[in-house]
Amino acid sequence: MIRLLPQVLNAAELQTVRELLPQVNFGDGRITNQASAVKRNLQAPQEDPVNARIAQLARDALIRHPDVRTYAVPRTLARATVVRYEPGMTYGWHVDEALFPSTPPMRSDLSCTVFLNSPRDYDGGELVIQLGAQELAYKLEAGDAILYPSTTIHQVAPVTRGVRLAAITWMHSWIADSGQRELLVQLDEARAIAARGVAPDPRLQVLLESLKTNLFRMWADT
Repeated sequence: MIRLLPQVLNAAELQTVRELLPQVNFGDGRITNQASAVKRNLQAPQEDPVNARIAQLARDALIRHPDVRTYAVPRTLARATVVRYEPGMTYGWHVDEALFPSTPPMRSDLSCTVFLNSPRDYDGGELVIQLGAQELAYKLEAGDAILYPSTTIHQVAPVTRGVRLAAITWMHSWIADSGQRELLVQLDEARAIAARGVAPDPRLQVLLESLKTNLFRMWADT
């Protein structure tokens, strides 16, 4: 399940981010994955106060976005990290860590990239996700985001011109299984369709609500 999230950051938030980005104290991205032979980028240290401000903006924006609540059913969001790719930089094929060393450890169910600058500012730098035999490439407008299962193999293609800036984060969902999350999304869609009928059947609405609620009760981590 890959979901594009339009306009996660609004115009005012994007302007604030643009003003903050030049102040970020970027370092070698391998600091969080020193064994990686495929990670060549820059990222903000978690203790960087400017990164913390951007991370809070991204977190607040994601939490209020209705598609995040529908598709991710988030229980916990990791603090976002601002990353920077200059010409020649890339993050080759990899899978995100299963557990992040927070207290307590956080399982990564979904990965999220919030794009912070225009795709016209750089060449290359696509987020490429393997889906079976396909490779799907994404390069979104500033303020848009993409949500995808953390189990997927993906890469950031080499940047050949300009600078790519993004904020990355991960989500621990109340529903660990992506197939189960998709079924709950379909139930939401069915409820919306049923409510648009000429004469909506109240019993059908109750049954659909009961089905979604009780499946969530059965599947949710507690």
